[in-house]
Amino acid sequence: MESLRELLAVLCFVAGCVLAASLVTAEFSWSLLFVSVVLFVCAYWCWPSKRRGKRDGDHVVLDVIEVFIEFPVDFAVWFFRLVGRILGGFFGGKGDGIDIDV
Repeated sequence: MESLRELLAVLCFVAGCVLAASLVTAEFSWSLLFVSVVLFVCAYWCWPSKRRGKRDGDHVVLDVIEVFIEFPVDFAVWFFRLVGRILGGFFGGKGDGIDIDV
């Protein structure tokens, strides 16, 4: 079952990358952007992450794939936390103002 989840996650990630690349090389489309984001989220959701305790074995290739699959979500979470801290500083600091931490 774990191998099936890994395969599905890799396929979703590759399809998301292809769609994201087609956004840059061809005409921009909001529907392609939406489907690309959904595929990245599906890849993140399906992947049996070692960091979240769902994968036990040590395999270098799977660890590298995990970094690539989890990077877009980790980057988005980092970005929203950064924006939340910046806006929190402008609007009253910790405990006051806007809270958009993910």
